Amino acid sequence: MVVALYHINLKQKNMKTQNTKKSNRLNYTTMTLKTTLNSRFWKITFLIAGLYTAGGVLPGIFNPEQGLLDFTSQIIEDWNTFYFFRSLWITVLVFGIGFFIVALNPAKHIGIVIIGLLGKLLFASNVLFQYSNEKVSQMAMTAASIDLIFVLLFGIFIFKYYSYNEIN
Repeated sequence: MVVALYHINLKQKNMKTQNTKKSNRLNYTTMTLKTTLNSRFWKITFLIAGLYTAGGVLPGIFNPEQGLLDFTSQIIEDWNTFYFFRSLWITVLVFGIGFFIVALNPAKHIGIVIIGLLGKLLFASNVLFQYSNEKVSQMAMTAASIDLIFVLLFGIFIFKYYSYNEIN
């Protein structure tokens, strides 16, 4: 009986040691993930994305006539078009605010990064298509090109995020 109790006690100690080793490895991996994804590089990247996105739409929000002229190289005087584009630019401003939130703790806000990547990718794709049909200006093409750089960076960030999570 004493031998059996000793054997059970020994197994419990051995299990605690194994769990502690696994827990330490998990904490190290989690710490590495947070350290890598919350690095200064990624924080600055998302801060720049927020400034670029928010700053790019503010002129269109306050002066939609000029924003549309810059974007399409056409004079547009329809109130409904102004209303629609001002609303659209306000929505894009919210994306910029989202990037500011991500900059505070990038590893915590992967959903915002994924939505941001999709928004920038779809916007850039649409501008490239419209540019090939001569419907948007060179300024719009420049904005789309910069957005594609952010798509690449966001894609790298997302890949790293999920690569680290698969290790766990």
